[in-house]
Amino acid sequence: MDLFAKLRDSLKARFPTTPVSVRRCKVPKRLCGDCSRKSNFFLVRVDKDHPLQVQLDTLVHEFAHAVAWIVWENTASHGPIWATAYADCYQVYEKTVS
Repeated sequence: MDLFAKLRDSLKARFPTTPVSVRRCKVPKRLCGDCSRKSNFFLVRVDKDHPLQVQLDTLVHEFAHAVAWIVWENTASHGPIWATAYADCYQVYEKTVS
């Protein structure tokens, strides 16, 4: 299993009540990734053409949006709820990647 898949699976295990589908794909050039809410899950997209470290950082960032959205209903900003979600996601990164 590659490191990206390992981190994805670790994030999903840490937040089992947040249904997230993760895709590595092409995204608009100005983005490294994004998170969008679908009818019954969140879609996190990470640009597959970026270096692995950028993909990992983007995965943590965008996954935090999905986690924060459950509580806050808005992923457009990086407010205190997102910051807490990001810190939680980053702890998963630290345990998985380090």
